[in-house]
Amino acid sequence: MRGGALYLDGPRLRRCLQSGLQALISERDYLNKINVFPVPDGDTGNNLAHTARAALQGLINQPETSVGKTLRVVADAALDGAQGNSGVILAQYLQALADATQTLQRMSAAEFSAAIATAAVQTRKALAEPREGTVLTVMDITAATAVGQTTEDFAELLPQLVAAAEQAVQHTTEQMDVLAAAHVVDAGAYGFCALLRGCNDYLQSGSLRDVVVIEQLDIPEVFQHDHSSEDPRFRYCTECLIAGNNLQRADISAALTQLGDSIVVAGSASRIRMHIHTDTPEIVFDLAATWGEVIKTKADDMRQQTRALRDTDRKLAIVTDSGADIPQDVMTEKGIHMVPLRVQIGDESYMDKTGLAASELDRLLRATQDRAGTSQPTPGDLRRMFEFLGTHFEQILAIHLSNKLSGTFNGAQAAANSFDTKVALLDSLTTSVGQGLIVYKAAELAADNTTRDAIIAQLQPLIAQTKSYALVPDLTPAVRSGRLKPWIKMVADTLRLTPILADTPDGRISAQRFLPGRGRLTERFGKHIGKQLTDNQRWRIAIGHGPQNKSAAMLLGAQLRQQLTGSEIIWTTEIGAALGLHAGMGTLVVAAQPALEN
Repeated sequence: MRGGALYLDGPRLRRCLQSGLQALISERDYLNKINVFPVPDGDTGNNLAHTARAALQGLINQPETSVGKTLRVVADAALDGAQGNSGVILAQYLQALADATQTLQRMSAAEFSAAIATAAVQTRKALAEPREGTVLTVMDITAATAVGQTTEDFAELLPQLVAAAEQAVQHTTEQMDVLAAAHVVDAGAYGFCALLRGCNDYLQSGSLRDVVVIEQLDIPEVFQHDHSSEDPRFRYCTECLIAGNNLQRADISAALTQLGDSIVVAGSASRIRMHIHTDTPEIVFDLAATWGEVIKTKADDMRQQTRALRDTDRKLAIVTDSGADIPQDVMTEKGIHMVPLRVQIGDESYMDKTGLAASELDRLLRATQDRAGTSQPTPGDLRRMFEFLGTHFEQILAIHLSNKLSGTFNGAQAAANSFDTKVALLDSLTTSVGQGLIVYKAAELAADNTTRDAIIAQLQPLIAQTKSYALVPDLTPAVRSGRLKPWIKMVADTLRLTPILADTPDGRISAQRFLPGRGRLTERFGKHIGKQLTDNQRWRIAIGHGPQNKSAAMLLGAQLRQQLTGSEIIWTTEIGAALGLHAGMGTLVVAAQPALEN
């Protein structure tokens, strides 16, 4: 504030924080570019921006008059919306600030200095393995500088803190080998510095209208470093929010140490945000449930993200959902990105194919009589995927399972609306391996740098020509999931009929035929498919199966090769929840697509 600022009250602090959070958000793209630690997945900017937006929304929705209440509002909003390693660290810093100032109506420079010193200590404690040369170092140096100042004027104190933080940020390059090799500073530290500089900008100008995009520090523009020279040690960036009573952050952190690294446990005795890099997100979520109610779960595939950064020559990213059954090695090779559906079994919720393999899903379904179902990916899952890819690719093409089978397409449309023309959507009108074949073709065309419009133009008629057939030997799962009336199963069982399902032109699934008796089902299923697919057409074929019937899938593949000469079976893979949960994990599914040259 021009003329000095000897104290901050709630309204002044709110405007100061608003300026700082806006400044942090404005640096999103730059932070993504310099992100190499703890994992070079290029999303630190997205994570900090998302956390800052949540905090900013809290300030706007709940204006308070006291310093303590203002910081509590922003801290709780940040904790609820925190994302990624850097976002959870920032949320913890704000939580500690709120705890240290909770009784203050207004705050002096000395009280502020003491509060950020406490916040630096508490934030360091939130990490299981704190590292120097990161945002923690910059927080420590900023706090030490504040405590060492004698001025009572915030307008004099903040510039000193910004200068100290900027210098500390520059030195992070020297403190960590990974930063030195990439010729960058720590992204989280840079983001913290941007926050401070934004706060100072308001104090000096006295007006939010004067806030501009802050100039970047003098850092060499050397971003040709290899973000993805090797895959992250652990696959999933896993987070959840835990609501409970008497939650102990130290105990939770200690319990997580055997499951991964980059552990950050932030929050209070009643609300904890937990972050970990792990290969077993579902085990993490099960463990979290022993401490309290688990909400807002997410597990982002960091290996998928780092591999995306290798596709530096591609301008288009291909996205699908876990309704598409595609082998993991094919997805890796073709650069296909996947958003998980959610699986509900009784009161438990799981993320399809993200720590919940087909074998585990099969075991869970066999062990319970509870109703089971699927739901579309959460808005947060879709938004994070589009946001991440949008910062590294010029365009995105998202191909989702049939709109007549799931709300996923509509959910993706809602998420895509925030990205203007960056994201285009396509309804596959099918699911499982049929959806997989359509996505695979799109990825092939994208690898040849075919334009998005040209890919869509080629896929639209191909979608109509892609055919899917499923043999469903047991209708129990369809009844349990609510997709089939119990009396239909009773009739089929009484008459010993086994249905063959097929997708319809409008994207639904219906019974195409019933096989009488229960003998030689796989062989008769193969003959039925052979009659449906003319031999004068070369087909690309994909086969899906449950964990217990892989041998039947292999026999079916051999039969189809004999019947459809010149056609190619490009993969045989396990089915996921989208089909397996509703049709049963014993289902055999075959998809065939005309083989076209790119």
